[in-house]
Amino acid sequence: MTDKPNRWSGEITEVDRHDVGNGIFATASAQDIAAAVIAAARDEGGDESIERRAMAKLVFYENRAGRHLSPDRRTALEAAKTIVKESV
Repeated sequence: MTDKPNRWSGEITEVDRHDVGNGIFATASAQDIAAAVIAAARDEGGDESIERRAMAKLVFYENRAGRHLSPDRRTALEAAKTIVKESV
């Protein structure tokens, strides 16, 4: 059987509000990542604070990458979290 099962995580990755731009998490610096998630959180609106929405985007990406996240990328994400907390 070669059919892939439908998984909720695939749909969320494709259409979810956590998307902040193509490749931003994989290639950008911590400052650029923080700026992108803050901008996306501001554009999104809603009842939650901008900081909370931005942090949700960072944590979502970190959780989806899991053990495949390189130490350098993990360090950049942790630094981006700190920048978000201090900036918003």
